[in-house]
Amino acid sequence: MEDQRKKIIVKEIEHWRKNHLLPEHYCIFLLNLYTEGERAAQADSQVAAGQAVGGRSKNTSGSQQGVGWNNTVSWKMILFWLVGAAVIAGFILLAFHFNDFSFLMQITISSCITLFFYILAHVCRRFSPVFTHVSLLLSFLLLIFGGVYFLKQIDAATDMLMMFLLAICLLFCLNGLIFRFLYLVYCGFIGLGLLYGYVTLDRVSALYSWWLAELYWVPFALFMIGVGFLLNQRNPRIAGALCICGILFFFGAEVQSLYISQAKQDTIQLLLFIKIFISSLFFFFTRQQWFTWLRL
Repeated sequence: MEDQRKKIIVKEIEHWRKNHLLPEHYCIFLLNLYTEGERAAQADSQVAAGQAVGGRSKNTSGSQQGVGWNNTVSWKMILFWLVGAAVIAGFILLAFHFNDFSFLMQITISSCITLFFYILAHVCRRFSPVFTHVSLLLSFLLLIFGGVYFLKQIDAATDMLMMFLLAICLLFCLNGLIFRFLYLVYCGFIGLGLLYGYVTLDRVSALYSWWLAELYWVPFALFMIGVGFLLNQRNPRIAGALCICGILFFFGAEVQSLYISQAKQDTIQLLLFIKIFISSLFFFFTRQQWFTWLRL
């Protein structure tokens, strides 16, 4: 009677152990208690053997799958490198013979290559983010350098060059929204700030005074920061870019004054210290938003 009761208890404990109803060490302790260590040792050896067989079968199937996967990837990589080498060879050939074409043909070739990389960025957007970034970078570099080169070839005025660069900055911002790449938005805003500083440099230096330089930059910076806080609920990413660039432009008058001979270095340093103090206070009282925008 006692042996029958122990067998029932041992079977129940084994059922608990197999279905993980109790922790492993509890089941082993109970089996040792009711079988004096024999049944638990047998169960452990069976479990270890099963795990070893299962591990070998998994490794075998995994290695077979890995071989097939490697073969597939190798063919894709070979095809990719062949196509890439052909494209690079074609670009090198065009670069060496670019000046042999007519001016209109040069514009056409440059536009087609720029458009090719831009379309490639859209195609690679879903399955290869790296190629998307590289294609966008190449398309914008070709657009910028090609546009500046062609404008210089026709002896375009400075105003036309500034309008072209302004359009490039707006394209950066627009594509940052389309592709949801925040660094493009930052490039666009910072580019707009650099263009603004270049355009206003002659006007500020003509009748220079520190308060005139501040009037050119501080309202512009405060406007960007204000718009950023207004857009915080609708689009926090764009709001953060506006506010961060606005803070950078808050120091634009001092940076611009470094290129003006009439500006006094002591005055620039004093204004920098005052603005850093003001910015620190502003950052402290609005730190919750800034921590989110800066990902701190």
